[in-house]
Amino acid sequence: MEEEKRKAGEKHLRTINKHEPEKVALEYHSYYRGKIEIGLKAPVRSYDDFAIWYTPGVAEPSREIKNRRERVFEYTNEGNSVAIVISDLI
Repeated sequence: MEEEKRKAGEKHLRTINKHEPEKVALEYHSYYRGKIEIGLKAPVRSYDDFAIWYTPGVAEPSREIKNRRERVFEYTNEGNSVAIVISDLI
């Protein structure tokens, strides 16, 4: 259902006049309700999959990171994080 909604929205976006963004900005923002989506990178199809990624499976990479801090980049998304900070004080 969400995939159908996304495809319908993308089709809609292609038909709007791109030369007047201020006129469609509210419509786009209302339709998408934001620009970022969070989803699973790894499959969780069963209890067995869940056990690998969460309890008890998550304990083993956590122990490894505790013992070897540099492994945080190998076992987590630490290296994929980006921060955007905007201040009106500038």
